[in-house]
Amino acid sequence: MVDILNLNQFTSLSKEQCQIISDLAKNLQVISDLSQADIFIDCLLPEGNAALVVAEANPATTQSLYKNSVLGQIAFEETEPGVLFSLKTGKSIIGSRGITQEHVVMQQDIVPIHDQSGKTIAVLIKERDISQAIQNEYKVKTLMKTSHSEEKQQLIQSIVIQEIHHRVKNNLQVISSLLRLQMRRSSSEEATEVFRDSVSRISSMAMVHDYLAQNGIEQADVKFVMEQIAALLILSSSIPGQHISVSVQGESLFLPSDKATSVALVVNELVQNSIKHAFRSRDEGKIEICVNCRKQMVTITVIDDGCGMGEAASSKRSSLGLQLVEMLVEEKLQGVLSFFHSNRGTKVSITFPIIDGVIE
Repeated sequence: MVDILNLNQFTSLSKEQCQIISDLAKNLQVISDLSQADIFIDCLLPEGNAALVVAEANPATTQSLYKNSVLGQIAFEETEPGVLFSLKTGKSIIGSRGITQEHVVMQQDIVPIHDQSGKTIAVLIKERDISQAIQNEYKVKTLMKTSHSEEKQQLIQSIVIQEIHHRVKNNLQVISSLLRLQMRRSSSEEATEVFRDSVSRISSMAMVHDYLAQNGIEQADVKFVMEQIAALLILSSSIPGQHISVSVQGESLFLPSDKATSVALVVNELVQNSIKHAFRSRDEGKIEICVNCRKQMVTITVIDDGCGMGEAASSKRSSLGLQLVEMLVEEKLQGVLSFFHSNRGTKVSITFPIIDGVIE
């Protein structure tokens, strides 16, 4: 979501200059999603010794670098020399590195925004997490120093695995951003819901590859990924003013990327189904996801305390979402899908064997 200050109130820019910035700000979310970065617009304060953050957008395709909004904060030359330099000289700064308030290594790109006469009126700032790239650089330096061939091979394999998953994640997030852009242009509620469901599915797949890219391993912690999926669904799907809590209980379960992706998609559909249908007439609700592992058999259960599923709701198993769940459970996981209905909520469980997974 894009936030922007009242430019007329906080800057000395003309009406025409304010309009240029406002028009650009309308596209910040798309820019943020596509670049997987936090995007800001800063304007020089009338005194000329500091800049003001007048607009911001945080990416929906990856985690933001910032826990709290920085809109309206003042950037002084001592802390943001690149921003003030670009505002005063009209020159771009690309590829500078720094540390965020949350102590994350990031790359900052700054480009000036000009009015029709060519005067610099603001700067567009892109900040993205490069901590993984820094780790890979360190691994490469270590690789160049070591003379042990087996150790070199392990480092090379780790870097290659990370790069593959990182590229897959990036491609999925670009697709997700394009679908969001198309969704905003749709005037049909039905089409919008289809786009929203597709974005949700693609995002859940991207989370698996993001985990693998971050950790440089071949198996993803499904419990951790499910926590991320649930949090994203609550943020994007729940009705304003409605409070739905989701908890994930049980053991950590590490699965290879193909099975982890299938589980992520199944849980995404089940949690989203609960959010959509179980709490339509309620202001609050609970969803619980349980992971239970016994002798190479896994049972994942999704339970809500909503209105329950009657015969009419049960017929919705013909919907695309539940067809997808059944197909993934039976064909990809070689498992069994079970529904338990009552007027006090719904319980859905999937049970499948694991041969190449790790339980902790």
